[in-house]
Amino acid sequence: MCKVTTIRKQSDFKRLYADGRRFNSRLIALVIVQRPSLTQVRAAFVVSHKIARGVARNKLRRRLREAFRLLLPRIAGSADIAIITRPAAATSSYWELRDALEKLLTEAELLTPEGP
Repeated sequence: MCKVTTIRKQSDFKRLYADGRRFNSRLIALVIVQRPSLTQVRAAFVVSHKIARGVARNKLRRRLREAFRLLLPRIAGSADIAIITRPAAATSSYWELRDALEKLLTEAELLTPEGP
């Protein structure tokens, strides 16, 4: 089982937002910075107070973290990734979030094809 390494430092967030490439969908947005010096993929899950309150916000964050964790073995290279929710994500299912995340990671050319 892969554990998701999270981004926590403010300096990492600043660099990510300043230098990152952006990919958008109706449910989520990704900001990605390639990090060749790292050996792992780090992620940040951003869910605004405007989108949902307490329990719903944490549920949304847990769904995104699990979807990302399952896709982690297929992510090639090392990068910092911010996964930012949009208002429509609050009412979407786990499978819709996972499909949107998979589509954006493929668009960013980070995801390797699924094996047989």
